[in-house]
Amino acid sequence: MKKSLVTLSRLALIVCMLNGIAFADFKEHYDLGQSYLLQYQYSGAITEFKSALRINYLDNSARIGLINSYISRGVEYANKDKNYAKAADDFRSALFYLTYYPGQGAVQNSASNIAQVQSNLDNCLAAIKFDTSAQNRYATAKKLRAEGNFPAAAFEFIQSLGNRSLQKDSFEQVGDIMKILGNDPKSAEYYKKAISVAPSDLDLRLAYAKILDNMGATDDALTQYSTVLSKTTADDKELLYTLERTFSKKLQDSPTNANLNANMGAILQKENKLDEALTYYKEAERLDPSNINTRINTGTLYQQKEDYRTAIKAYESVLILYPDNVNANLYRAQCYDKLGETKIAQEGFKKVKALDPNNEYLKVQMVSNAKKTMTPEEFVSYVNTEMTDMNPAGIIYDYALELHKNGKIDNAIYMYNAAIKADNKNPEIYVNLALAQAQAKNYDGALNTLYSAQTKFPKNTTIADTSKNISAMKTDETLNKAADAYNNKDYQTAINNYLAISPATTDSMRGVASAYYEMGNLDKAIEYYQKALELKPIDSDLAYYIARLYGEKEDYTNAKPYLQKAIAFNKNNTDAIEYLKSIEESEQANKLNDAIALYDDSKFDESLAKFNEILAKDTQNSYALYYRGMIYDTKEKRNEAIADLKKAYSLNKDFTICNYLIATDYDALGKYKDAYTYYTTYANSNVQDDEYKQYAKARAEELKQYATNTTATKK
Repeated sequence: MKKSLVTLSRLALIVCMLNGIAFADFKEHYDLGQSYLLQYQYSGAITEFKSALRINYLDNSARIGLINSYISRGVEYANKDKNYAKAADDFRSALFYLTYYPGQGAVQNSASNIAQVQSNLDNCLAAIKFDTSAQNRYATAKKLRAEGNFPAAAFEFIQSLGNRSLQKDSFEQVGDIMKILGNDPKSAEYYKKAISVAPSDLDLRLAYAKILDNMGATDDALTQYSTVLSKTTADDKELLYTLERTFSKKLQDSPTNANLNANMGAILQKENKLDEALTYYKEAERLDPSNINTRINTGTLYQQKEDYRTAIKAYESVLILYPDNVNANLYRAQCYDKLGETKIAQEGFKKVKALDPNNEYLKVQMVSNAKKTMTPEEFVSYVNTEMTDMNPAGIIYDYALELHKNGKIDNAIYMYNAAIKADNKNPEIYVNLALAQAQAKNYDGALNTLYSAQTKFPKNTTIADTSKNISAMKTDETLNKAADAYNNKDYQTAINNYLAISPATTDSMRGVASAYYEMGNLDKAIEYYQKALELKPIDSDLAYYIARLYGEKEDYTNAKPYLQKAIAFNKNNTDAIEYLKSIEESEQANKLNDAIALYDDSKFDESLAKFNEILAKDTQNSYALYYRGMIYDTKEKRNEAIADLKKAYSLNKDFTICNYLIATDYDALGKYKDAYTYYTTYANSNVQDDEYKQYAKARAEELKQYATNTTATKK
């Protein structure tokens, strides 16, 4: 490091003379800590001073000794060992005991020392390139705590407080560490800060209550316990068990405390130990007859037992004294509601509403009661007249959502429309109304709803997206109807449904084509397959279907281009490949037959042109070669004839006559040796012993003399 770390001057130690057995262990640890520190055994000194502080967390001399030990060891780690990470941990711990552990007065007295230690820490962190983001400081704190390095961990937790999302946990962690280190007041301080960030965390609030209890802050602790109890549900079994043990212990010390008995009753009631709870409520009421809360709790217990008449008596005993008590009136109304005496219940709810207009629970009760007893029309009228100050549009909309969720679509649609009438400025209501209408298969109505919403909220993307989705749903529904009609062989209805889809899709056009095909109307089938292909121009299957239909009409001229398209779109479309091959083979066969017919009619020039066309596409066509060779022979084009006839015979051994014809051409050309060879081959073949074979034998005998000669001349 460029900047050297300098050992701080030791803080002035104020050593009090400690007498008495209570501090004997403290003095032993403190003296050992001092001894180790003077001998430069810093780790031993840290251990002993920490032990001393756990016995008496308020002792300033032990705290200062601990700080000096951390600083000294940190400087040694940095300057001697160059271990800046360990040095940083010790400076963190020193700063914790300088800045966060003691009271504000001690912190102010150490301001200059704090600045020096902070500088040392900054230099170490720079050396290790420490990431000072709140998230990393929090992660570092978690790691340090897991390693048991509590002071350094607490320091880093506090440094992470700049991140709002980490505040609750960081405050709580520091509170835990202060508790571990025996500093209950500071633990309570940090728990309180954590609660200010997360007031609904009951486990945290319970930890705070216990610390307050340990400190003797009984009233404050009881307030926290009561808050936890009021927010705890029957499902929070561990919390309730902890509260039960806590209050049971308190009752052992103060059995005649009415509040403790009442709270114990409330705990047992939440644990569903109703008979035990009732015992504590009765004792609480005996000890303090004027406490109406105990009577109300007793009423809720009977209400929980579904003994509504007894519960009503408990509430009415309160109402005689305090007729405007909100809870007694509310719970009494609930009991009458459970008994089915709706009119009395509604009157009770109205009274509570007048007493406590902002009571959210009351709103729920009144709405719930109205839902159970009224038609949708009556509900809307009731809310609009009796609940004008409780956001009637919101209540109606919430009920619409509930009905929608429960599959009561028609009633949901009615409620959504009523909600829009009460408040047409909420785009969400329009969207949900449209979704309900779509579920009722009223797609046009849904799209009209969304169109109206779009004009009011042109920038709302959810409306546009929902409109697209419902249009797709409408299309799917129409496709399903068309498919059902098609499967039932009602092809005209299927066509009508497919054509109703706008804009047309590939699937709808394909469906129309298929239906026309089943009706035997090939021209219409082709027309709509072509429209489908226009919408999906590179669909190999569609092109193939069109070709097949042209094929059924024996219109191969139009079939071939579509087969070529099908193959171009998909090189692996074997159906198209095979079909095109069969058409081309058929065309070749037809051309061959035409050419042979021309030959038979002695139209040799026309026939030759046809055979040339065939051989241009298929050079291995033995029939075309044979007949072209015959034409060349007729035209006395001997060499051309010989070439074609030889190739024809090589491709098709049934053409034995080719050997005879080749022999005669060679004979005519005066190539007697070659002629002899082919005459002999023909004469020795298995053909019928006719005039051609007899001539071949005779002529071969005549030419035999040329068989061994290297040259041949005409006879």
